[in-house]
Amino acid sequence: MNFPTKTTKSIPKKLITYVIILGFIIGIGLMYLSTDNSKKRNHELNQPENLIRDFTIYPSTIPENELLRIDEAKKLYNSAFDHSVFYGVVNPEQLIKFLKHAWQWDKNAMPYYYDVLSCKDFYDKRGKEDGIIMSFAEFMHKYRDQLVDSAGKPLVEPEVFKNSQIQWYLWDKFADLKYPYFAFQNGYVIGTCGYDEQGMARPCPDEQLEKSIVYFNYAIEGGYHCYEYLIARMLFQHGRQYKDQKYKQLTKLTEYRRALKSDDLKLAIDYAQLMAEHSSMIGILRMTEAYFYGLGREQEPVKAYAWSLLSDYAKQKITEIDNNLAWDAEQLPPVWEYNKQIQQRLEQMLTPTGKQAALDYLEILKTKIVTWDYNEWRDQIDDFHPKP
Repeated sequence: MNFPTKTTKSIPKKLITYVIILGFIIGIGLMYLSTDNSKKRNHELNQPENLIRDFTIYPSTIPENELLRIDEAKKLYNSAFDHSVFYGVVNPEQLIKFLKHAWQWDKNAMPYYYDVLSCKDFYDKRGKEDGIIMSFAEFMHKYRDQLVDSAGKPLVEPEVFKNSQIQWYLWDKFADLKYPYFAFQNGYVIGTCGYDEQGMARPCPDEQLEKSIVYFNYAIEGGYHCYEYLIARMLFQHGRQYKDQKYKQLTKLTEYRRALKSDDLKLAIDYAQLMAEHSSMIGILRMTEAYFYGLGREQEPVKAYAWSLLSDYAKQKITEIDNNLAWDAEQLPPVWEYNKQIQQRLEQMLTPTGKQAALDYLEILKTKIVTWDYNEWRDQIDDFHPKP
């Protein structure tokens, strides 16, 4: 079968040339655009924040007996930098020593080096402006060759310091490995859920509180005296000794979280007694409540009354020695008030014989007080052997 053919006009050669040239130009443009986008992607991928870094946690190469204690690392950092007024290097020799520890994976120095990095640009800017305090950049230019190990080999800044996101990865890993500084910080942050618009503490999930408890126990193993924070997480759903942000409403022991096991309740009161023996007013009050309500202890009104009297004695004792910094005094009015309420109820319950027995027991309790400066003891970190 023969199909009819359609006649067409011939295309001018000049038009064909234009089309070819235009196609060539578009092709070149697309090629450059593709190359430019590729360069852009490669540039982004190769930025310090986007490079794949070594997340391995390495042991320190410093001999164990030369590793910094937690308080030593803080003091060394504070002596090397003025980070409150002038923001710069105030003691190059101390900073050299500090960097040697941080760059050789001394775990207690590393978090403070992250502090340096986080505001390094501010240090450098201030150094240029005032010309008095040495900036970090100036320090590195002048003293970089002194950053060597014990054998004189030049040190290299670990990869973990070149990506700020790794800081939080390391923080969690160090806490899980029971390094006490990191465990304490994680326990503090994880165990609270902030305040609402009225300034009242929000409740936390039990799993979150349990994780905080684990970290605080790690910290205590490493020398911290963080029992006040620990028992707050153990006892209360919002993880705080006070219900509100301004410390006006005390959390009472009767409000303990219902998921708490009886053995853990007893353990929390054991810790409260340890605090009380170091003159903690919260600790003394918890002992009064424990014996009054029979929570974590057998219900014994005589002992409850003796502990309530110890609270009065402690208040008087601190006044006598004129140490108003021994406690956080602004937090204590609700403690005095609640202690007085329980005390008045006990006075109505007890016979004269019971009251005399309480006075006798009070004299025993007084002998068990180790120190009358609770804040000093609370902030102490027992000496321990740092892990590499």
